Amino acid sequence: MKSRHHLNTRLLPLSILISALIPAAVLAAPSVAIPPPVQDLINQVQSYANAHVISPEQAETLIKRLTVTPEKLKEEEARVKQELAAVEKKQKEANTEIITTSIEKDQFNKALNNKQKAKLAAETVFINANSKQNEAIKAVNKNWSLADENISTKLSVIVNGESKTQAILAEKIKLTETANINQQEQVIKAQQLDTEIQKNQSELDDAINNKTTGTIVLQEKLTQAETKLETAKNNPKSKLSLAEAKHKRTSKNLKNPKKQAKSEALRNQKDYERELKNLQTPITTATEELKVSQEKVEVLTQEKALISTKKIASDAITDNLQGEINRAQQAQLQAEQDAQQAKDATLAQQAMAKAAAAEKSLQEAEQKLAAIAVIAQEAEAKLTAAQRAKADAELQLADKMEQLANINLDLTALNNLDPKVISQQTLAKGEAQPVADGELAVATKVAGGEQNITTGGVVLASVVTEDGVVNLSDSALAHDSQLINGTLNNTRAHDVNTQVGAQGKLLINGTQEAAATSEGATVAAGGSVTAGTNTLVTKMVSAGTVTGNDGALFTETTLNDGQFSLNNGAIAKNTKVNGGQFNVNEGATAKDTEVSAGAVTGNDGALFTETTLNDGQFSLNNGAIAQNTKVNGGQFNVNEGATAEGVTVKGGEFNLRARAQAMKLTIEFGEAQIAGTLTDVTLRGGNTTLASTADVAGTIHSISGSALKVYQGAHTAQADLNLAGRVVLFADDVAPAAALPSRAVRAADNRLSAPFTFRRVNMSGGTLDLRNVKKAQLVMDSLAGNGTFKLGSMLQQDASAPVNVTGNADGDFILQIDGSGIDPTNLNVVSTGGGDARFTLTDGPIGLGNRVYNLVKDASGKVTLVANESTVTPGTASILAVANTTPVIFNAELSSVQQRLDKQSTEANESGIWGTYLHNNFAVKGRAANFDQTLNGITLGGDKATALADGVLSVGGFASASTSSIKTDYQSKGNVDSHSFGAYAQYLANNGGYVNGVVKANKFNQDIHVTSADNSASGNTNFSGMGVAVKAGKHINHNHLYVSPYVAIERL
Repeated sequence: MKSRHHLNTRLLPLSILISALIPAAVLAAPSVAIPPPVQDLINQVQSYANAHVISPEQAETLIKRLTVTPEKLKEEEARVKQELAAVEKKQKEANTEIITTSIEKDQFNKALNNKQKAKLAAETVFINANSKQNEAIKAVNKNWSLADENISTKLSVIVNGESKTQAILAEKIKLTETANINQQEQVIKAQQLDTEIQKNQSELDDAINNKTTGTIVLQEKLTQAETKLETAKNNPKSKLSLAEAKHKRTSKNLKNPKKQAKSEALRNQKDYERELKNLQTPITTATEELKVSQEKVEVLTQEKALISTKKIASDAITDNLQGEINRAQQAQLQAEQDAQQAKDATLAQQAMAKAAAAEKSLQEAEQKLAAIAVIAQEAEAKLTAAQRAKADAELQLADKMEQLANINLDLTALNNLDPKVISQQTLAKGEAQPVADGELAVATKVAGGEQNITTGGVVLASVVTEDGVVNLSDSALAHDSQLINGTLNNTRAHDVNTQVGAQGKLLINGTQEAAATSEGATVAAGGSVTAGTNTLVTKMVSAGTVTGNDGALFTETTLNDGQFSLNNGAIAKNTKVNGGQFNVNEGATAKDTEVSAGAVTGNDGALFTETTLNDGQFSLNNGAIAQNTKVNGGQFNVNEGATAEGVTVKGGEFNLRARAQAMKLTIEFGEAQIAGTLTDVTLRGGNTTLASTADVAGTIHSISGSALKVYQGAHTAQADLNLAGRVVLFADDVAPAAALPSRAVRAADNRLSAPFTFRRVNMSGGTLDLRNVKKAQLVMDSLAGNGTFKLGSMLQQDASAPVNVTGNADGDFILQIDGSGIDPTNLNVVSTGGGDARFTLTDGPIGLGNRVYNLVKDASGKVTLVANESTVTPGTASILAVANTTPVIFNAELSSVQQRLDKQSTEANESGIWGTYLHNNFAVKGRAANFDQTLNGITLGGDKATALADGVLSVGGFASASTSSIKTDYQSKGNVDSHSFGAYAQYLANNGGYVNGVVKANKFNQDIHVTSADNSASGNTNFSGMGVAVKAGKHINHNHLYVSPYVAIERL
């Protein structure tokens, strides 16, 4: 049998059909029409094969089951047999026709030979004409010949379309020219974009590297400004630090009702704010300039990306235009060829006309032969047709026989498929489906029934509802299972991408001999997963309840909500907690955990390593251990009995509860409350508090800018202190409750002193502040470096030195002691066991009580305060000055009355009304205080003179008012207002003798502002006074001169 003329794809052998569906090891979509539901399954099978979940052989078997069934093959067999019977009938009819037509053919051939000779002469002429005709046709199209059907029609179409061909040619030429112009314009646009890119790059480079406005320079400028501010803060002698110190001393008077005190406090506040602003303004300016520069860089970067995108688009357009030019040129060439073909077609028509005339002559010669020739030809055609029909029938017969054979082979192969494939089966309650070694089940609906997969079995996309159960055991595989309402038991098997719904359960258990694994499961709220012995769970995402027991291993778990618990040796690695509750219990371990929300709790000996807390809460309870924890936010609580080692706090809050312990703690930012046992801590920033129950050993390393609060009772005697920051001591009765559990607060005692103890203290510009503790005493084994001790006014509280160094003290230290109006009972300040330490007061000598004191160090290393007996304190001097103003005022006002009396005694003793204006400046010098007093006032009075036998008696009354301003050497100042009234009398004898007396009552109002070395105060007081003055003398006249000796006494 020869080759066939066609092939019906519906009847292809099954092996050829499947190979078309699965080329090589990668599955492709079938090339035959397949219903959509089946096609969906085929697509899923293809994805499993591509992901190597199933083998290519398994995939081929499954697609065979889905695309070809025994029923379809039997239907095809019946159709082919029916067609085979029809073909056999046609074959018999063709054999009969061949016999009949063969006899008729022989008879007509004899008559035909006699007529052939007459035809030869005319045929010669026709052949010559026909040759020329063929040449003309070949000129039009080399593939055409005279034998082609409708050749004349083809030539007529070309000739008639010549004008249209010419128009097309003109159009193609125009399109070519237009494409060239568009390309030139696009080239210009591309050049413009290149120029924009270069300009943008230049501006971007300038924005980054410009020596005055570039981001690099501005960043350096900002860093310098910040460094300058930080340097000023750390330098106690800088303008900022001095202004801050003054502001702090007077800040409590900002709400003082006294104008002068409040005025000075406001002035100191403004001075401090001005100094701070002078240092902060460059930072603000640099920050704004840097922000503007960065925004400019960002805008230029975006513009660069936009221009580059336009350039890419422009290049693509240029490439497309070149393609259009090429196509236009090809179209123009084709149009030119069509035009030439039209000319050739006209010549071919002319040649055909000549050939037609020659053919007509030949036809006339053949007319006599026509009748017999036609009959002979009909006989020949009839015979040929009969033979062809016979051949076709034989060919069809062979084809149908082969189809039947292939169908029988396909049926046999389909019945022998290995492995066995089960698809789209539904298991109701009470029904079970076994999937054994080599078997594959796809899209099974376990609706209350049971699916049992054993060694080597594979199930894909099972859907479990109505409390159905899938039992997966002994290395079996389940992929894409949906547990809507039911359970998947994974025992020593492997499940992938299991979806655990709100009523679903996934149970995973291995044995000592074989492990169970689960990969990529997702757990909805309400769903549950339990993993036991020798299990590996990877890439699970959960919002439900997940439990790991007996050494289960979880990796790359994401907890979005719900609860995740590890028990008895279970391990979790690379866990992300975005919500919910993560519990690590006895013997369990969590490694590389990242907490962004929710809560994490370690109980009963749990172990955490490399934990990062960004937000939420992380708590360790009794026996739990955490190693290398980073706190960027949230709250980290180490409770009683727990241990944290290697904690770095960069934000959030760290709480070490009483009877908990921590080692190697670093605080950079945030808050740290320490109430338990701590070994080695580095403070780089933030705020750290040692509660009264804290027990610290090792080294406390305080960097500049850090702050540490230490409450009375905190045990630091075994801790070395390297101090560049600030340490503030507090009494234990105000310890922060947040750091202490309710049953762990240590009660305050009634000790005579409040000792704070450190081992070795090395200060690098740091500050130790003892001002907040009554009877505070700081005890150190040794002291070195340089720094400041703020002692406040505690010297009146105890006989012990507040700073006690039992060993050597070396370095330079400043003591800040507040002045006080109370005489000190303790002059001991510092006690050392030796060394060359130098101690100085912050602002030089200080005033305590009525005297000024300075520091004196004796040979034993004790530093005490010694009074300067020749100098009183500014406050004392001011008080003494004010006390001396009232006698001056009394005498000044009394002098105006004495002037009136003197006038009456020297001139005519007459009655009258009088007045005197007072203005006096007094400069008082004394051992205790020097002060200047300026007085202004007025006195008004009136008297009555009565003549007696031997003299004149004068009686009168007066009233006065004055104001005095006072200023001392210590910048203290004040005002005294005085109002008085009184009476006087004088007897003037005729012989020139006289005696007078004055009685006077005063009302004084004092308003004073006292300034000391480190403080100031204002006050106002009112009081009354009374005084008398008696004077006796005699006027001795000589011509126009007189002498008046007298004696006088005054009493105020």
